[in-house]
Amino acid sequence: MRFLMAAMLCWISMPGSTVAFASELENCAPLQTGANLSSLQGKPVRAIRVQSEDVFDLEAEKVYWFHHLANRTHKVTKADTILEDVLFKAGDPLDAEALLETERLLRTRRYLRKVEVKATEQCADGSVVVTIHTWDNWSLLPNISLSREGGESKTVLGLAEDNLFGTGNQVNLDYENDSERKSYLLNFRSPNLFGSHWNLNTLYADKTDGESYLLALERPFYRLHAPWAFAFHIETDSENVNEYLRGDEINEYQRKLDLLQLSSGWKIAETGHWVQRLSLGLDRQQLQFSPTALTDFGMPENRDLSQLWLSWQFVGAEYRQLYNVYQFNRVEDINFGWQASVQLGWLQPGLGADHSGWSLKGRLDKAWQLSPTDLLIGQWQAEQLQQAEVNQWLISSYAMWIHQLDKNQSLVGQLTYAHGQDLFRDQRLSLGGDTGMRAYPLYYQTGERLALATAEYRYYSTLSIAQIFDVGYAAFADVGRTWGSNPALPEGTAGQSLYGVGLGIRLLSSHSSRGTMIHIDLTKALHEEGDVSGFEWRILAKRRF
Repeated sequence: MRFLMAAMLCWISMPGSTVAFASELENCAPLQTGANLSSLQGKPVRAIRVQSEDVFDLEAEKVYWFHHLANRTHKVTKADTILEDVLFKAGDPLDAEALLETERLLRTRRYLRKVEVKATEQCADGSVVVTIHTWDNWSLLPNISLSREGGESKTVLGLAEDNLFGTGNQVNLDYENDSERKSYLLNFRSPNLFGSHWNLNTLYADKTDGESYLLALERPFYRLHAPWAFAFHIETDSENVNEYLRGDEINEYQRKLDLLQLSSGWKIAETGHWVQRLSLGLDRQQLQFSPTALTDFGMPENRDLSQLWLSWQFVGAEYRQLYNVYQFNRVEDINFGWQASVQLGWLQPGLGADHSGWSLKGRLDKAWQLSPTDLLIGQWQAEQLQQAEVNQWLISSYAMWIHQLDKNQSLVGQLTYAHGQDLFRDQRLSLGGDTGMRAYPLYYQTGERLALATAEYRYYSTLSIAQIFDVGYAAFADVGRTWGSNPALPEGTAGQSLYGVGLGIRLLSSHSSRGTMIHIDLTKALHEEGDVSGFEWRILAKRRF
């Protein structure tokens, strides 16, 4: 009977309820605030409790009818769904790092707004009770987006559920209309199939210029010391691609992608805070281009880069919980450890490649806390492709410096530089709109080299609009340029330096599973030509500040 009662307690889940083993109810006392938790390291975990909170705090100030309605109609995440992501189980010795890893993993689930994983009780026999305290996001979302950026408008209408029946699965149906196409999209994604740490992603899109199919099944390195990983990805995508001159469409062609990727990876070395991994993979990648009625300046050449590859990865884990880095008013897990990877590929005509050859890719990431108020984040990437007469390479670097004036204000500087040679026509570097130079239209400049510098003042206010939007403000200046015009197109503005300034409001959907941030900017291009002059409003939804 005692066993049956324990089993029932493990499976019952209600808003604000707890899930744990029955034995936890006896001879256990709450830990005092500020207790020395290091003394509990290695003690057996007697029980795991899940405490789930609804979307809105109904005891907060300025609670309206729609907050009550939202909580009544929202299905709180099931305790089983939470427990499937837990990286330890009852009976294991308490490991502080496993608690932190579990917390970080749960924070990646978009249906959760806030997560705390803590040892909360100690029992008479020395064992401990761990409580996983979660706060839900609102997950049933009408996807309505009317944006205008760089002279181009985009409309998205749809419905998305990011926590289907409290299981963490995602379904969305979208209609999208922009300057290039109309499309209908159906997508289903499961981030953790049956608690196995496998994830599934399926997609179908019917577009005016083609169709898209996607099936991906993956077991990633979901934690630092995960022993192995596997990925299978198959995709077909057909759509029209526009080329631009000073932000105006001047050419169009159709691109069809057929992609098959298969890979497996293994942990090959480790210590407490870093691992090395080795992966093998196969990429079957074919790109075909064909003309449309609006093709006036030709198109890229077809290419097949199918290859076998081997990669090495080093990951150091030195995570810190920070605020106001990429978003605001939210905990962000920033890794200060070195992260490096190198991938060597061999192009295989037997798999369909146009010619034999090789490819090389490398990446390095690092963050530094220069002082209590200064953070520096750097990223470096290099790629090279050698195939027949193609000798292509691209080196890029990115740095972001954040100086915190106080808890509500920051100065942010960003530098980007990329230098390429013999880049494919459809993969050239661009500036304008969301790719940098916010006062200019999308794809205003393209080239094989790019330099961009931005300076920004950010104010993170305490204003919350009905618990729906957190409000921030920004003032920014951008300067950048590209080099190298496309010889297949009329001469553009590459090589001319561009300057722009702007003021903006940031609206963070603080209780939404999408966590998007609406950017409302008033911009002014300082390098004016006939097609760019005066002030322009820019409205866009992004994930970052």
